[in-house]
Formats: sequence, structure tokens, C-alpha cells
Amino acid sequence: MSDVPDSFVHLHTASGYSLRYGADSPAALVERAAQWGQRALALTDRDGLYGAVRFVRACQSAGVAPILGVDLAVAPSGLLPGPSRTASEQQRRRTPARGGTWVDPVPARVLLLARGRQGWASLSRLVSAAHLSGQRG
Repeated sequence: MSDVPDSFVHLHTASGYSLRYGADSPAALVERAAQWGQRALALTDRDGLYGAVRFVRACQSAGVAPILGVDLAVAPSGLLPGPSRTASEQQRRRTPARGGTWVDPVPARVLLLARGRQGWASLSRLVSAAHLSGQRG
């Protein structure tokens, strides 16, 4: 018997396709969810939909309902409060070459889940647009 309630669903799960953030294959994640008696599982790889096809196939085989999503970096737009820098401020920022330390800026992230075919199409377009922009965020 599982310690996880039947109604509990993991909605933020990264596979090994999310470098540094996930380790298991989509099939292994689904297998473990099925062992725990979970009826559904979401796959939300970082900045891409890399494991989606393998995930859905594994879910179909295990009788687990697939939920597809993405954990996407969001570029600062100035619409939300928080630190923002102008281009000239970014150029003056201290870096190792300018006598400072390297600080890797952590972009804001948003978790998006697809609902039905239209949701999948929207996620696909959004991730493609992010990749075509040439940078994360």
C-alpha cells in the first residue's frame, strides 16, 4: 500500500533530459509513479519538451495518465517587481575581468502545463519561440 494519497499528482517532475535537474528516464519516472499507485504524473523538463514522446508511451504502457508541461525560464520584462538593469548598467556590471566576481543571474521561471491537444500545440509553439530567440528566457 502506498503512503501517497490517491489524489496526489506530481506536477513538477524533471527527467534526465533536464541536465543538472533530473536524472531518471521518463520511463523510470512513470514506472515509479505506477509502483506508488499514482493515477497521473506530469513531466516538466526545463526549457524543453525533450522527453515528452517517451513519457507518453511509458504512461500508456503503465496505465498512468500523462500530463505534459515545461519549466521555462522567463526573461525580465519590467512588468513584475524585482531587480532590473538597463543595458548600460549591465555593461558596467562587475565581472571577473572587471575586478569582480562572477554571478550567474538566475532567471525567473514559470511552470506551464498543457491541457489537451490545443495546450500541447501552445506549449510547442512557446518552447520553439524561446529556442529561436537564441537565448534562454
